[in-house]
Amino acid sequence: MIPVAGLEAVRAQYRLEPLQRPEQEKTRLIGYLSEAELRRGARLLDSGKREEFLVGRGLLREILAGLVVEEPGRLVFAEGQFGKPYLAAGQVAEGLRFNVSHAGGQLLVAVCYGAEIGVDLEEVRQDLAFRPMAERYFSVREREELFGLDPRQQLEAFYRCWTRKEAYMKAAGSGFSQPSTGFDVSLRPGEPAALLGHGADPTEVNRWRLADLPVPAGYCAALAVNSSPRRGEVGRGDVPSNC
Repeated sequence: MIPVAGLEAVRAQYRLEPLQRPEQEKTRLIGYLSEAELRRGARLLDSGKREEFLVGRGLLREILAGLVVEEPGRLVFAEGQFGKPYLAAGQVAEGLRFNVSHAGGQLLVAVCYGAEIGVDLEEVRQDLAFRPMAERYFSVREREELFGLDPRQQLEAFYRCWTRKEAYMKAAGSGFSQPSTGFDVSLRPGEPAALLGHGADPTEVNRWRLADLPVPAGYCAALAVNSSPRRGEVGRGDVPSNC
């Protein structure tokens, strides 16, 4: 796992893994999965997506098992109200939180302790018609800043904004129950990743830290953690440590 600079207090770390694996390794990874995970994978009609899902879940289990000192196949997952996964109670998790994203044949797993975390990975498409997406999902401030840039800078700025917004929404665990147009993130070239404004709750700005992750060329990734959670907020799935 690679530590995230500036987020040492919550021990934020990440790992990027290819989803294409030798057949023997695929068999081992898929062998970790629960019946529910296998059924979920079987519902994916596209064989490539099905294999990526199954291998990705196996990799997630293997990575988390190394952190909580448990067999990968014995981990039990639960989900929050809006589908955010976490390790179910009864496991030695020590406040461990994790989040996952995959794109372009790569799996990104991020973890931290004692805080909520979200991560997003996107494969950069040079031919992406991003303007309609920005007009639909970005805030007024973000759209003004994006379209005010030199056209040659706009595609990268779009992906910076998109991954930062996705990471924040996934960390908050609310998914699209909170409108993506209701908060602002930074996107200008050279501007640090940050939550700049939140229409419904301005205090959110001081509670969250965003960071860009150094991923290979052709990808863009961001991470979000709540650096000062509200009382009782980081409680879903926490278990006492017996270490």
